[in-house]
Amino acid sequence: MKFVLSSIFAAALLTLTGCPEEPPQRLMLRDHTDADGLIKALPDTLRSDARFTAAIRALRAGYPEDFVGVAIAPHAPVQMLFATGASFPYDDGRSKTFEQQLDAPDVKDMFSQVYPLTNPTDRMGGISILGGFRIEAMFMAIYGENEATVAKNCGQVDFCGNQVVFNRRNGAAEALRAVSAELTELSKTHPEIRTYVQDLGGTFNWRKIAGTDHLSNHSFGTAIDLNVKKSAYWRWQPASAMSTFSRLDFPQPIIEAFERHQFIWGGKWYHFDTMHFEYRPGLFAYARLR
Repeated sequence: MKFVLSSIFAAALLTLTGCPEEPPQRLMLRDHTDADGLIKALPDTLRSDARFTAAIRALRAGYPEDFVGVAIAPHAPVQMLFATGASFPYDDGRSKTFEQQLDAPDVKDMFSQVYPLTNPTDRMGGISILGGFRIEAMFMAIYGENEATVAKNCGQVDFCGNQVVFNRRNGAAEALRAVSAELTELSKTHPEIRTYVQDLGGTFNWRKIAGTDHLSNHSFGTAIDLNVKKSAYWRWQPASAMSTFSRLDFPQPIIEAFERHQFIWGGKWYHFDTMHFEYRPGLFAYARLR
């Protein structure tokens, strides 16, 4: 009798709700030779989307320890999967203002602004904070979910004679060591560089970006501020200077050394912060693909 009633109830429920959704199809990098192999396994509509496939390649190249695949389900956003079990929608389907993209970006938003690889940089037109569309929970999945976890993932780095703390994951600390080696060598022929890498503004510091509720990349131990006295910051400038501010006074060799090792420069933001460099290998991989 109980079986009959439960069967009737189940049949009625299916009548009311329709057939249950198919489980997501999970395409995992471990089942393919590389990102290209995973892309070949995608449905045609996704495989032909150049922005989507570039995002897959960029996440794989930038975060090989953490990005593990995608999940595809009918009538739901495609999810980017990470080793911690966290997942993030590629396109949440929402139409957003610039401020909404800053507050709640999806992966598509994160890669919507292509970091400029060319130098020298003079003026940046319009509202742009390159790299600012950042999914905070994704960076927690990659570098550490809280201050204590990030601290465990960090190690000491000798940066141009300064002992600093930097995250070891996904090659961040090694990249900073490589920048240090280049700048140390460059300073032998360009002594003016030395003043920029003295009296550093800092690296790992779990804190929010000034004037916002968003964590700074310093919180993840993946950003470094050079000498504050040799830098320019948009909050220290009158509003009238924003559109005319030139980045050409900052030494190009320093910018190029950092960029060779996948650090973006805060001077390439409209809201400029010329002391600031942050390790963003995903953005560099995406820029090279676009």
